[in-house]
Amino acid sequence: MTAPQAVDAALNTTPPLASSSDQATDDATVVISSLPQPATAPIGGELEIPDDATVEIPMPQRVLRKVGSGWGLIQGHREGRSLIPKRSLRQLAEGLVALAILAMLSPVLLVVALAVKWTSEGPMLFRQERLGLHRSTFKIIKFRTMSNKNSDAQHREFVKKMLTSDDDVDGGEQGVYKLVNDPRITPIGGFLRRTSIDELPQLWNVVRGEMSLVGPRPVLAWEADLFPPEAERRFACRPGMTGLWQVSGRSTLDFKAALELDVTYVEKKSVWYDISILWRTVGVVFNRSVAR
Repeated sequence: MTAPQAVDAALNTTPPLASSSDQATDDATVVISSLPQPATAPIGGELEIPDDATVEIPMPQRVLRKVGSGWGLIQGHREGRSLIPKRSLRQLAEGLVALAILAMLSPVLLVVALAVKWTSEGPMLFRQERLGLHRSTFKIIKFRTMSNKNSDAQHREFVKKMLTSDDDVDGGEQGVYKLVNDPRITPIGGFLRRTSIDELPQLWNVVRGEMSLVGPRPVLAWEADLFPPEAERRFACRPGMTGLWQVSGRSTLDFKAALELDVTYVEKKSVWYDISILWRTVGVVFNRSVAR
């Protein structure tokens, strides 16, 4: 394949995971995973690209990369800016709903924020980088439920065992796949987690278009590195404040089962499916048997 043919092929390729509402925009950096070394064209001739070569073709605000014999477009990043595709009508509606809920709950949010501040040292809000649509990064916002300075070594080891071991791994209580009696939790943190109040600030992530009301769980980059290949499909849509796994068992499901449900959600995603999950979420929040 010559370089001009490669450009045409790449531009005419549809992103394999993107929906019609998640197409790359003109200001996006289109990234196709690559091998380490770029190929160079001979002087005065066209570039022949073997199947195992790597080439990067710069374009205005775009980069095309070839892997093996295939081409594909994947959302990426531009330095200093997270790429969020142009919003659909559905996303705009979700943003307005989230903004309205924030306004209505503002007195409650203020009380919770003050309670977090008074009961432990540290900021009221917790911000952490997570992976969103097509693995684009964003800062998730939650009420802080842990002590300000702590090690996540125990949590990392727990998640790693769940994703890489064939044996059942519980969190310290039979049938609960989440760390129980975690010493990092603040006095009010346990209550906020059991009631999911700590998640309410994520409504602002929905307003910003980084999250949806319903979708897969927003994960950490190191967690995603441990996922099996079939779980990659979960990144085809924005992460959500609630999702299929949250209404199917919450803490009583292990990580592998949660990933399978995330993929199932992506395959079945629709407006009515989201509404049914939102309705079921209300009941799950008050069900103490699945909340930890």
